[in-house]
Amino acid sequence: MEWAIKKLGDVCQVIAGQSPDGKFYNDNGNGLPFYQGKKEFGDKYIGEPKKWTSYTTKEAINGDILISVRAPVGPINFATQRICIGRGLAAIRPTEQLDRNFLFYGLLNMQKDISGNEGAVFASINKSQIERIEFSFPPLSEQKRIVAILDEAFAGIDAAIENTKRNLVNARELFESYLNNVFIQKGEGWVEKKLSDICQNLDSKRIPITKSQRESGIIPYYGASGIVDYVAGYIFNESLLLVSEDGANLLARTYPIAFSISGKTWVNNHAHVLRFDNLSSQKFVEFYLNSISLKPYVSGMAQPKLNQKSLNEIPIPYPDINMQAKIVEDLERLSFETQLLKSTYQQKLEALNELKQSILQKAFNGELTREEVAA
Repeated sequence: MEWAIKKLGDVCQVIAGQSPDGKFYNDNGNGLPFYQGKKEFGDKYIGEPKKWTSYTTKEAINGDILISVRAPVGPINFATQRICIGRGLAAIRPTEQLDRNFLFYGLLNMQKDISGNEGAVFASINKSQIERIEFSFPPLSEQKRIVAILDEAFAGIDAAIENTKRNLVNARELFESYLNNVFIQKGEGWVEKKLSDICQNLDSKRIPITKSQRESGIIPYYGASGIVDYVAGYIFNESLLLVSEDGANLLARTYPIAFSISGKTWVNNHAHVLRFDNLSSQKFVEFYLNSISLKPYVSGMAQPKLNQKSLNEIPIPYPDINMQAKIVEDLERLSFETQLLKSTYQQKLEALNELKQSILQKAFNGELTREEVAA
């Protein structure tokens, strides 16, 4: 069956977004929903609006394909109602030659190949560049057949992806729940001590080096959330606990805020440096700090900071050294098992997404049959 190749501008209407003046924006539902970029994109359909505009510039309608035209360039979603689109989006409206779902799948297949101009700040793609994109398509009846197969295949894959995502969250929450219970259900003989009473602060020994002044080497150079570079020299040569001093992660907790280091290292002034008498106490405090909210000890919301005085005041529930060692051993074992589970689920997610991409490629190479997908 012969496929036609045409520029998108010949088979679609492309509407470039244009933002109204900010004085027309509101959050009380007055006017049309306004979308500036891909922030509200879902898996396939755009999410609920966060902003409206009483004055409309460029509009998209239900069923239009919205494409992100500023970094990241290429992600797509369906519009579900009449909306106003800003400069970060364009709307693609197919003519009667194209099934809109076929076009959506086609653009999804081409997403990695759609690139724009590399600007100083953003990569971008404009209306004329979108219109010049070459798109291959068969007759309408074949488009609909391919869409039906893809819909069925993707429904099964998406269900497996959602199930795997739930398992990934459950694995993470199981460890966090166990971690919290350890410190909530304190046993006999536990005491509460200030952090400054159980470790030595070595912040005064830190030396920050600007990137231009660093001599490249093999020694890890640590910042607030881990290794940021490798340098030639070192400041420390021992086992230590680093605690983030500043940065959004103090509140967001995307990464651990406390982490152990050992051997020759260099630490900048974005991480506190703590020395303990023994490794069990160090690891015990590491687990504890990563289990609690630091919000009461952090100053500043725009630029969160945990200063040394506040860090020193954090109360630590503290059992005897034997119990510390036992708790650390149990937590490290469970942490290892959890990481294995998370790695397995992450690999499965990657495999499922690769399967979707493989099916898409077959579909747009004209090689897709229902039997192949079922296999």
